[in-house]
This record gives sequence, C-alpha cells and structure tokens, in this order.
Amino acid sequence: MKELIKRIYYSLIVVCVYEIGSHIILPGQLTVAYLSEDFMKSVSLVTGGNLSRMSFLSLGLGPYMSGMIFWRVIQSLNKDRFKNFTENTIFYFRSLLILLIAIIQSTGLAISMKANIEFIHNDMFNIIVATIVFTTGSMFAMWLVEINTQSGIGGTSLLILVGILAKLPEAIWRFISENLIVYPTIESIVTFFVATSGIVLTISIISFVLGSEYRIPVQRIMIRNELATPTYIPIKLLPANAMPYMFGLTFLMLPQFVLPIISDFIPSLSEINVTSFTSLDTLLSISMYLIILVILGYGFSFVNVNPSEISEDLQKSGDYVMGILPGEETRQYITCELMSMATVGNVLTMLLLGIPLILSLNWPQLHSFSYIFGSLLILNSTIVTITDQSRALVEKERYPNILPD
Repeated sequence: MKELIKRIYYSLIVVCVYEIGSHIILPGQLTVAYLSEDFMKSVSLVTGGNLSRMSFLSLGLGPYMSGMIFWRVIQSLNKDRFKNFTENTIFYFRSLLILLIAIIQSTGLAISMKANIEFIHNDMFNIIVATIVFTTGSMFAMWLVEINTQSGIGGTSLLILVGILAKLPEAIWRFISENLIVYPTIESIVTFFVATSGIVLTISIISFVLGSEYRIPVQRIMIRNELATPTYIPIKLLPANAMPYMFGLTFLMLPQFVLPIISDFIPSLSEINVTSFTSLDTLLSISMYLIILVILGYGFSFVNVNPSEISEDLQKSGDYVMGILPGEETRQYITCELMSMATVGNVLTMLLLGIPLILSLNWPQLHSFSYIFGSLLILNSTIVTITDQSRALVEKERYPNILPD
C-alpha cells in the first residue's frame, strides 16, 4: 500500500504541473477554432492539450502520441537492429523522433494562428517564438509522461484521463442546456433521450468488451497437470484497447499542421480545404477516419500481443499449445487467432464510434455530442488500466521478501 500511495503522490504532482502549464497563455488574443470546433475539442480531449487557445501546452501529448506510432512502426521493421541497442540509446532516438514531429506540428500551429500572436509586430519573429514555445511545451509534456510512467500510476493515460474528466462535464452540461433548457423543442428532447440511451448502451458494451477475452490453453510439461492451475494465453476481445481512438485523431490532425508549412513554399496548396478531409463532418472524412482506426486497430493488436515473442517463450520453456507444433506453427496459430479477435474488435470500434458520427450528419443536434462516445471508450479503458495497476501494487506488498533488504 505504501508504494501505491507514493505513486499516487507523484502522479498528483505531475497532474498539477501539467495543469499549470496548460494555463500559461501566449501573448495575443484567444483564438477562434481554425478547425471544426467540435473536432478541435475532441482532439484536445484525447491529447490533453487545448487547440482553442494558444498556451504552453496547446499541443498536449499530440507529438508524443504521433511519435510513438512511427517509432513502433520503425521498431517492428528493424527488430534485429534494435536488439543490440541499450535502453538509453532507444530513448534518445525515440525522443529525437518526437522532437522532429513536435517541431513540424508546432510550426504548422504557429503559422495557422499567426494572426493571433502578438509578441512584436513581425510575423516571422512571432511564428519562430511560438514554434519554440509549442515545441518546448510538447517535450515538457513528454518528460512528464516519462516521470509518471516511472514513478507514478497510469502512464500516458493518466493525463488524458484528467483532461477528459475536466472537459466532459462541460460538454455534457452544454448538451443538456442546448436541448432541454435554452431552446427546448420536441426534436431536442428526443435528441437528448436518444443520446442518453446511446451513452448507457455504449458504457455497457464497452465494459463487457474490455472484460472479455479469448483463452488459448497451454500445456505445461514441468508441472503435473492435475495439480496445476489452468494456464492459457489471453487475447482480449478488443486487443488494441482504446489505442486506435487515442492515436487516430492525432494521426488525422497531421495534415492540419503540415499543410500550412508546405503551402508557404507551394502557394497553390493553400487553396486545398484540408478541413473537409479531417473535420469529421462529411461522409468522406468519417470514412477516412474509420479506415485509420481499422489500420491502427490491427497494428496495436500486434503491439499488445506479439505472437513471435509468445511462441519463442513457449518453445524455450518447453510448454506448448495442445495439438499445435512448437515454433513457427504456434506463431501462425496465435497470429490467426489474434487476427480474428482484432477483426471483431475493429468491427465493434467502427460501430461504437462510426454510428454516432454518421447519425450526426443528418441530425445536427447530435453532432457536438457524437465525439463523447469515443471519449467513453478511453475513459473506461483507462480506469480499468489504472485499477489493474493499483491492484497489482497492493498484491505485490502482500508477499514477503525472500531476501532481507
């Protein structure tokens, strides 16, 4: 219990520092949404930032999350090379990648909001300074995540959880006031009850999905089977967890940051309305978003459950899956089962997140609330993760040390 309390104290300090940083505002006017307002708030929700105003932590964990996507892809393509690297070397390379992405996103954000930045009466100077501030804030957020991962509880998810808990009540109250208090109509009342029913149903489905798993039984040769507890390889019904949604919106935001930079060199690109592809208020943008979710869903499934490592560990220990030869055949079998579960998980994710967005196209009253369903997925999965981590820390202290300190 002592270690859990200590970690909670560390996490509280990290959260307080992060909240202070998010309220350090750059000189200038508070900006209006340069994207779809609802989309911008949704992106801010899952990155822990605030794109509706210019602050030290406007980008939040966006560059960190984008960097982690590319880093995991790079690692998966160069496994043998990274085996020879130390943890510190990997950390430095990963940090450099995140820094590069932070500079790109910060520059794009600064150019997009240059009319609202007022350090001095020089646009170029204002853009450079704002880029430095945004980049520094992004790397500071990465450092806080690393501190919380090492000494706190919840890892990256904690700062996102705090952001959701801070902004979700405001979104709920705004939806209630718009539909039941300010301009109550039959249509708005129906919208409210449909959305409320959808939320209750979504929470129930998410709770069931996150707690469900497929178990592959494993035969252990070093233990008498009649005395041993059943051993299995667990594959969750949603093996990617909430990662596709958390990283999907961040990935969808990249064109918004990159295009302003490129358009300075190629003026003709400034005529492209990139918002129509990324704002989630058209069928095309929603379709692109769901495709990204599917790709990330399969990718993160294999990140969370690595068939190669599992089959290798089983072969080393002498354990095996009943009816399956050790080695390559075991890897292929686990891969096949994981693909099946990932497909089911992707279908569920598309239904939970896609249906509200598609309904909002012809039901404008629901548009501002359609993003909440994805936040509920993050909220539920993050709470489950933190609960499991807390339970593990408590259970750890119940076992006495074999060797004296």
